Amino acid sequence: MLRHISLACIALLVCFGIGRLVTPAAAQKPDQDKKTVQGELVDMHCYTTGAATGEKHKSCGSKCASSGIPVGVIADGKAYTLLTNPKPLAQYMASTVRITGEMNKDTMTVAPDKVEVQQGGNWQEVKLEDAHHGAGAEK
Repeated sequence: MLRHISLACIALLVCFGIGRLVTPAAAQKPDQDKKTVQGELVDMHCYTTGAATGEKHKSCGSKCASSGIPVGVIADGKAYTLLTNPKPLAQYMASTVRITGEMNKDTMTVAPDKVEVQQGGNWQEVKLEDAHHGAGAEK
């Protein structure tokens, strides 16, 4: 009898214990949600090593982004790295951009769904070219 009670207790512990260990995917997701952030587009290498921003750094930033160095947006005094191919954004370095996508505040990254650049007072969408936005995806 003691053996049956012990086995029943173990079975209950296993069932409830596993249920607590396996959490839903939403509970495992870091602090992430869809946001829009607006600021200056910079190359992250020069920004993080020397705080390089603005028109005086536009040419260098364009070369860096064209070579594949990640880009980011400086908004409200914070730098967010964009998780996308930087090459289509190279010509817009030092411009004001508006990024909409999944923002992770823990890692200071944004996985953009949409990137817009301000030109002449108007917003123009930039076509992203990475596996998440059609380029390199299997057809």
